[in-house]
This record gives sequence, structure tokens and C-alpha cells, in this order.
Amino acid sequence: MKVDLGANITDISIETIEGVIAQNHGATLEEINDELVIKGLELGFLDILSQKYQDLTPFLTGNFDYDEKNQKYQIRKNTKFRTRIDVHLRVRYFMISYMRRMEHEKYQPTFDEIVLNIMPLLRNGVTPEQQTILSVLEQIAERIGEDRWRLTIEGQQHLFDSR
Repeated sequence: MKVDLGANITDISIETIEGVIAQNHGATLEEINDELVIKGLELGFLDILSQKYQDLTPFLTGNFDYDEKNQKYQIRKNTKFRTRIDVHLRVRYFMISYMRRMEHEKYQPTFDEIVLNIMPLLRNGVTPEQQTILSVLEQIAERIGEDRWRLTIEGQQHLFDSR
């Protein structure tokens, strides 16, 4: 894709895909396509994109994980965003993913464990301070006891509301 479209268009496309995945905590092919069409129209590269890549599936499966159950693409596990997505949105995306995994394992992590697990994934772009991580955590989870955390139902329903 990079060779055919040029680095700028490829970067914009990847940023758009990562953004819609982060906003929706996973994105269907249709959601990704809709966002790319809008971005392509706004920035004037839709004609190039639609000529060369009528089917995005090979590109998406080569760069993102596909969840068969939900029929949504995800950022690959243990990988970082390649583009500059707002730090709060990046923190929220990885934190919810981690907290959901902890729920499945029936474990309530400490704040330090949360930071230890998501911080390596946030190293591109602006690295958040612990206070930023704590503020996002407080929006999506509740404190259990002294220093344990559990994802709330409200946190899952309003995953990507504005700060």
C-alpha cells in the first residue's frame, strides 16, 4: 500500500484505521471503510485509494487482528499505535483491553500492575504521566479495597466519551 499510494496517504490511512478502532474499541470493515471514504473525500485521495484497493481486507488482516466473534478488527496484541492518537484515547484503549482480560481471569489488579502492563504499549508519541493514567482509570473503573481496580459497567458502556 505504501509503495502504490505514497507514504503520506498510507500514514493517513493507518491513522484513520487506528483511530476508528480505538474509538469503537474494535471496528468492522464497514466502519473502517466509512471513515476512510470520509477522510479520502476530505483530503482528496479517495480516487487513488478506491482504484488501487477496492478490497481492504488483505491490508487489514495483514496489519490488524480480526476478532471472528465480534467481526471487528483490533490493534494487534502487544503492539503500539503507529500513529499519533490522543494520549487519553490510547490509554483508554489499552487499559480497557487489559482490564477486560483481568475480568476474565477473575483478578483485580493494583494501579502499579495496570501501569506496568499498559505503559510499554504507550511508548510512541507522548508518554502519559501516571496522573493521566489514574484519571482515565477513574473514569472506567472503580477502586476495590485499598488499591485494587475493577472495570465498571458504565466504563464499558461509555468507553470513548470525551474527557
